[in-house]
Formats: sequence, C-alpha cells, structure tokens
Amino acid sequence: MNEKDPRAIRTKNLIKEAFVKLLEEKDFKYITIKDITTKATINRATFYAHYLDKYILLEELVIGCFEEMLPKEILRATDLNEDIIKEFILFLYDYNISFYQKRKIDSTSIASTVDNLLKDKIDNLIEKILKDMAGRDELDCKDTNILVKLISSSIFSCAKYCYFNKNNKEYNIEKTLSFIMNGIKAI
Repeated sequence: MNEKDPRAIRTKNLIKEAFVKLLEEKDFKYITIKDITTKATINRATFYAHYLDKYILLEELVIGCFEEMLPKEILRATDLNEDIIKEFILFLYDYNISFYQKRKIDSTSIASTVDNLLKDKIDNLIEKILKDMAGRDELDCKDTNILVKLISSSIFSCAKYCYFNKNNKEYNIEKTLSFIMNGIKAI
C-alpha cells in the first residue's frame, strides 16, 4: 500500500473520523474493529491494511492531535524560559480538555497509555531545547537526561493538576514555574 496514494489517505481519514466519533460515544475498551469498520463503511481487511489494531490507531490519533495543537512558540523554542514553560503547561492543560472531555478515555490503562505518549513527546521537545542551550554554553550540564525528566514531569503534573482542580490554575502554574526555574528553595 502506498501511503501517499490519495485513496489510502482518504481511507485512513475515514477510519480516524469514525474512531473519533466512536470515542465520543463510548469508552475505548468497548470499541471493536467491527464498530470502526461499520462507522467508516469499510471492511475489516481494509482496516487491517492500514492499522494492526485499535491501539495503533489510538496512538496515531493522540500524536496527531498533539502535533496539530502544539503551539509554534514551543516548536521553535531554543531557550527554556518562563514563557515557554507556561506555554507548555497551558498547552497540555488545553490538550487534556480537548482530548479527555470530548472522548471517553475512562479506562485507567488507556489513559496511562495516552499520558505516556504525551510525556515522550514533551521529553523530546524539552531535550531539544536543553541541547540547544548547552550547545550555546547557556546550560552547564553534561547529562541533560535527568533535567529533561524533572522539567517535563513538573510541566505534565502541573497541567494534569490544573485540569482536575480547576481552582487556582494561575497560582499552581506560578508555583510550578518558580520551582522549575529556581528549584525547591524558591517555594
């Protein structure tokens, strides 16, 4: 199958649209391949020509939605400053609203799969920024791996916390910014 063939693209879009509609109607764990193929008006063989299973389809949907919503400021960032960190938190907060409120991702195992995909994407973006900073001698750190995990975990946790506890969103973001930029002594 040629991925650039307009028919293949159209079919994949039909599958994704059907899947998104189904996610708005029922929990992921109850969606079957038959549900997807019926809604997309295709047969099972056509589905399997494009996707191994519904989990691969979910992964593609999560990553596609992430990349579509990702602010250009974050994508182009070469410095991890307060504005970029706040943009990361607000982006993830908005992503949570868009993804979880519109789709029935109630299953803990699926939610954790989605969260892990997001964390990997955030880790990669932060790693790129930190490497840019280290390359310009603005960051004195030989191993950025721990910094990537600490910063991305803080950003991700703050966005999740704000999503589940809508009160004091700005306060929570400011505390997280202070922690990331200045460490625990700032709090």
